[in-house]
Amino acid sequence: MTRPTLLIVLALLLCSSTEAAGQFWERLSLRESFSASRGRSRPASFSVLLPGDTTPSYSIRTGLRFELGFGGLGQKVDIGPYVEYRLLTNIRRPQNVFMVGLSMDWETRDAEAERQRWSAFLVARVNYKNDFERVTKSVQTNVNFTPVASDRGGGALSNFFLPNVTTQFGSAVEWSYSPSIGLEHEGVVRAEDESLEGAVVRFVTGVRAEMVPLPARFARRLELTLEYNYVYDLRDASNPELLDRGHQMVRADVNVWFIRTDSGTLAGLSLKYTNGESPSVGFRHQRVTELTFSLKF
Repeated sequence: MTRPTLLIVLALLLCSSTEAAGQFWERLSLRESFSASRGRSRPASFSVLLPGDTTPSYSIRTGLRFELGFGGLGQKVDIGPYVEYRLLTNIRRPQNVFMVGLSMDWETRDAEAERQRWSAFLVARVNYKNDFERVTKSVQTNVNFTPVASDRGGGALSNFFLPNVTTQFGSAVEWSYSPSIGLEHEGVVRAEDESLEGAVVRFVTGVRAEMVPLPARFARRLELTLEYNYVYDLRDASNPELLDRGHQMVRADVNVWFIRTDSGTLAGLSLKYTNGESPSVGFRHQRVTELTFSLKF
C-alpha cells in the first residue's frame, strides 16, 4: 500500500494548494464510481453482516473525489483527484480493489444554449489500481461518451427514445435512459502470476434506465434502475487467446430514498442484484443480491 498512500498524499497536497474558491466540504463528491458523470452515476453503498458464529461479511462500493473547480471552466467541467474502493467478502469470488487517480466530467452544452438539440457528457479518468484478490497492480485510462438530447416538448411518445431526457407518463411513472460508449486501456505492471502482466484495450458500452413510479405520491423517493454493460477485449497482450472475449454485466436496483434533494443528494436503502463480470473493477463472473445503505452527494 506504499504507492497508493503516496498518491493520496500528493492528491491532498494538490487540493490544499489550489486557489479555487469555495469551501472544502462543498467540493467533496461521493458516489459509487467516477466512470460516469455526476447525474448518471450510482450512489455509494455499504452493508455489514456481523453473525455471532461465523466470519463477518462486508460490502463496500464507494468513491470520493475533491472537485478542484477551476473558475475559468465554469459549470461545464468537474475535475479532481479521487479514490475508489470495492470490497465484497464471503462470496464465491471475493472482490477487493483499491483505485486512486484523476477524473474529469465535461458537459459540452452551454447553459445559455437552450435550443441546442444535441450535446454530450465526456468522462475521462486515469488511475492506479491494486487488485488484492488477483494480486495485480495496474494503471488504467478510460474515456467515455454519453449523448444528451434536448426536450422536444412534444409529449411522452416524442421524448421516450431521446437519451437523457426525462419523460413523464402522466402521474404514473417518470422514465429516462442513458447510453454510453468508450475505450479503456489497462496495463498490469506487477503481478504475482507473471502471465497476467501486460496491457489490454477494451471497448466499453452500456445503457442505464431509470424509472420513478408514482413520482407525486411518493415524492420521487421510490426508484427502479436497470443497467446493462458490455466490454469487449480489442487487444490483450497478456492473454492473446482471450482477444475476442466479451464481458457482460446486468444490474438491477430498487431504491427507497429517505433523503432526495434537487442538488442530487441521496440517502436511503437499496436492494441490489448483480449478474455478470466487470474486469475494470475486479468483479469476477457471479451473481450477487444484497441490501445496502446508499449515499450520494
